Amino acid sequence: MPKSKLSRHITALEARLGVRLLERTVNRFRVTEIGRAFYNHCENMLREADRAAKAINDATGEPQGQIRISVPHGLLDGSLGAIIPEFLNRYPKVQLQILSTDRRVDIINERLDLAVRAQLAEETDSELTMRVLSKVDLILVANRKVASSLRSIEGVECLADAATVSFAGPLTEWQDWDVWEFTGPDGTRYRHQHRPRMSCRSVAAVLEAIYAGIGVGLLPDHICAEGIRDGRLVRLLPNHQMSQATIYLVFTATRGLPTAVRALVDFLVERFRSLRITTQCQEAETQAQAKDQTRLVEMSGAQPA
Repeated sequence: MPKSKLSRHITALEARLGVRLLERTVNRFRVTEIGRAFYNHCENMLREADRAAKAINDATGEPQGQIRISVPHGLLDGSLGAIIPEFLNRYPKVQLQILSTDRRVDIINERLDLAVRAQLAEETDSELTMRVLSKVDLILVANRKVASSLRSIEGVECLADAATVSFAGPLTEWQDWDVWEFTGPDGTRYRHQHRPRMSCRSVAAVLEAIYAGIGVGLLPDHICAEGIRDGRLVRLLPNHQMSQATIYLVFTATRGLPTAVRALVDFLVERFRSLRITTQCQEAETQAQAKDQTRLVEMSGAQPA
């Protein structure tokens, strides 16, 4: 719309309302307080109009329409980025808008249908519905060269002199030191304080640093599954329970979910459950193969390579 026509519309609106919505000069303008309040009310009307359109779509029974969702970078680069195309192929009438960000989004004001959050601590929010999508086990891994240089991969002594790489969450203040907490097979609790050689807020960057042999790292099991399966990564302290991260789906609790949004929620729950089972099976198979190789070496009397 030409600026002159837009200006006439705003002037007419101000005349009808009897207030100044914008303070204008030749070079700039600013929204007045009453203008901001008027805008917010109009935005709410648009949001309700969107809900009305979604209600019509829901009446057809087939998931369709637009979904807006925010996802942390690490999850989008990993598991979620790989399975979202499957959802879109399953529901061809759905359009998906993805906001990739590690910041804490405001679902209501940013007009989002869903937000995915990954937290180490349990989280609640009285104004929102929060559904646990998955519990993700964190595991300690290193590349094969680093693992072979350690005293042992079974006991906590392997961390005594090990260089480390640390993932810093989006809400974490920058710190020189990091702490890993875990529980041994006999229930003993351990606390390993270390100064990472590299600390980063990107899961992908931390994983690449571990592959490159920069140090030992603590990452979600599904992120490390491929490396463990193909032998590039070795799991350390496999009999110890490390901490867990919780992945939440967050949405507003004031209305029933549209069919398309409900379909996405159910799809993510289904896929994360199957992803977790697959990861556990792959890890068990890898550990069994390693034990078989060790047994064969001992029986032959040969020295491991």
